[in-house]
Amino acid sequence: MSYEVCNTINTIDKFIWEKLEGVVYITHYNEILRAYCTSKNSLGNIACRSYGEMISSSVLVFLKWLETSYLCEDDSKNDKLAEYAILWLSYKLSKDPQDGINTLNDFYTKHIEKNKYYNEEIAKSSDKKTYKDIINKKQDLMNIGINDISRFYDAFKSLCSMYNELGDENPNCGKCSQKADEFVNKYDELNEDPNITGNNSYKKILTTLFDDYGNLKKKCDNDPYSNFPTLSPIKTTQSFEDASSGSSIERIGSPAEGSEKL
Repeated sequence: MSYEVCNTINTIDKFIWEKLEGVVYITHYNEILRAYCTSKNSLGNIACRSYGEMISSSVLVFLKWLETSYLCEDDSKNDKLAEYAILWLSYKLSKDPQDGINTLNDFYTKHIEKNKYYNEEIAKSSDKKTYKDIINKKQDLMNIGINDISRFYDAFKSLCSMYNELGDENPNCGKCSQKADEFVNKYDELNEDPNITGNNSYKKILTTLFDDYGNLKKKCDNDPYSNFPTLSPIKTTQSFEDASSGSSIERIGSPAEGSEKL
């Protein structure tokens, strides 16, 4: 993860808002999104006519803005960006549920699969990779309930808050580490849930959060004012029937903290 990624997430998060007009709330969107809308309004002009279209356009803006830095030949970075985009997408959909959209696959089918903008080739990609290809890397998350995935967003947002606090220049590790307890508590809550640690797809997201926190912590290793708690290892729960007792065995295992960088 990087300051740039988190700053982009914070920016697109402000692209859609509700405004009370008379007695009803009307959803509005930033004009930047219009370039990737696929519908037309009553005047025949290109427009996003649904909340789903607005969200879809926002994810595309996120990918395009980070195209220069990330969406090229590094598959591990592409994989992480897809996770970040899906976390944000799930969070927004959980806040405003849409009829007929219960999983990410429902959203993908309706707003991404045949969307011409997602099917455009990424300019700097040597293998003709498209924006849809980036999302397709996370097919294992597509059939998971939107509300389930959105549980990770609070931890992700907390981590991003620390990256934004640290910034790119003149980092203030002491001030940044003051927010670490909030993230650690959210991480621990996820790590203690066997429904998460026993699910490989969920565990991949938890591992991403684990690594990104470790990378942030490493940046401040030599700062005497920083105080970052160490994360507990990711739990790996294996349940199986023992022939004599039918017991359940829990193993603890995780990658080294901060083992991968984005």
